[in-house]
Amino acid sequence: MYPSLSRMGRLSVGLAMLWCAAGTACLVCPAWSQAFNPKDLDHLEFFVESIRGLAVTTNNSQEAYEAQNEFTRLEMCFADTPRFPHGCIRWWEDQSPYRRTKERACPFTGGRDFGQDDHDKPGYIPDGCNGKPCARGGPIGDRPGEHKQPCYFETQAEQGFSTEGPFGAFLLARPVSQEEDFVYYGAYHWGVLRHRVSDDSLHFKVGKQVALTGPGAVRIGKWQLIEVHRDADNNLQAVVNGVDVTEGTPNVEGRYRFRYLFNNNKGQGEPAPMYGDIAAMIVYSDELTEAERSAVRGYLDGIYGFMGKDSSDLE
Repeated sequence: MYPSLSRMGRLSVGLAMLWCAAGTACLVCPAWSQAFNPKDLDHLEFFVESIRGLAVTTNNSQEAYEAQNEFTRLEMCFADTPRFPHGCIRWWEDQSPYRRTKERACPFTGGRDFGQDDHDKPGYIPDGCNGKPCARGGPIGDRPGEHKQPCYFETQAEQGFSTEGPFGAFLLARPVSQEEDFVYYGAYHWGVLRHRVSDDSLHFKVGKQVALTGPGAVRIGKWQLIEVHRDADNNLQAVVNGVDVTEGTPNVEGRYRFRYLFNNNKGQGEPAPMYGDIAAMIVYSDELTEAERSAVRGYLDGIYGFMGKDSSDLE
């Protein structure tokens, strides 16, 4: 059973930013709290939000470029500051109850080891979503010998998660215009949320691909909370900014897996990875009630203020 939504959430108090050596910043705590927190619900598999836990590096030195690997300390992680002037995100703190056993150089003690250890990391945008930070993914860079893949996040292979049953996924994102269909998140063919550029509709793939929405479900260049839910009978539902945009009765069974954000398989194969901004993602491995979904939306809206207004106001 889920805990009561009226239960008080955790109070976070602390510094909003810690400055480390070599021009590296680690955003560790929000400056506010709310009565409800997504962590109050059971079956939380994954939870990242841009107001907390962004480990940001601005080290553009050749030494950092040569030292970069998954065990490199934060202060020595490479950042492509000509591409992202405010720095790049090495780690993003997962606030789920998951407890990893294999430690690397990650500064966060709980949750999954989530981020990017290669040279091409998502950029840190300090005020990209209604004055709050966000992560910016991008295409493969154009500097020969340096950029080999798009800017995306991933969990370590042993820390990905999956479910054959119900789930609920919330993604606060602003996609930009692309020439080809693209993927917001997923893991190859085991659980991919796909955007069809010809009509801005959403499609979901777990083994087979099904259409979730009709045309115009997502607005390019605008902030939207995109939700995908699956119930115990494998029925899918798509919700955008609190509005049910599901078309027909999409139904797909199979194991849903998650490893990549802004991507589906290290940028290899089709479809292409998403370009644009992401401020939060929350995934539960169970079906949420309408009241619980509303509580999660309200939590995110209380921080980013995207509901009930034209998202162009959030530039």
